[in-house]
Parts: sequence; C-alpha cells; structure tokens
Amino acid sequence: MIFTNQELSAIFRLAYVMALADGKITNEETTIMACELARFNVDSNKAKLIAEMGDKMNYGECCQVISRMTAEEKKYVTAFLGTLICADGNIDESELKLWALITVLCDLPEMNIVEALSIMSNI
Repeated sequence: MIFTNQELSAIFRLAYVMALADGKITNEETTIMACELARFNVDSNKAKLIAEMGDKMNYGECCQVISRMTAEEKKYVTAFLGTLICADGNIDESELKLWALITVLCDLPEMNIVEALSIMSNI
C-alpha cells in the first residue's frame, strides 16, 4: 500500500484521537504509531509535515479522505486503529465506542480486536 501525505495525515489524526480516547496516550500507543510511520518510510521531516497537515484537518475531512480509500486500505486503517485499542493492555469502552463510530463515519469494514491484531501481525 502506498498512502499520500493527505491520507497518512487523516489516518494518524484519527489514530491520535483513538489513542487519547481513554484520556491518556501511552508509550505503547506512541510506539505503534511510530512503527506504522516507519512502515511507510516516513522519516522525521515527513512525519512533521504529516502532523502539521493533520492538525489542519478537521475530523470530518479525515473521514472523507479515508472513506475514499480502496477496500484494502480501509481494512488496514480499521486494523491499525483496532490494534491501538489494546496497545496498553487495557481495552477501554470509550476506545471501542470511538472505533465503532469511526468505522461507520469512514465506511470501514467491521472487525473485532482479534481480527485487527491478526491482520496487523500478517502485514
């Protein structure tokens, strides 16, 4: 998969919100996000650009960008967000509710945590 800067900005803007849904962002969540940026060959300069672009996007824009992705890209986004939910070892109800909402708003495929972890471990 190859994502544009705009797509990466939308994904990571929502990932940040997902990680913050339980009121805190843990080192484990930060590490997962950093590893995913590295997966897409995002260096520190590009990461800064993606963060700045994401900060300028509202959540509706993020959802629009993601909803236009291919089915395979959407599957990745769903799995990535689902993986963030259990990164800290605690599956919080607020995170699950937000994941469900993002799934609907972005027209993402539904999946459970086990499926998300399986998909991410096989990428």
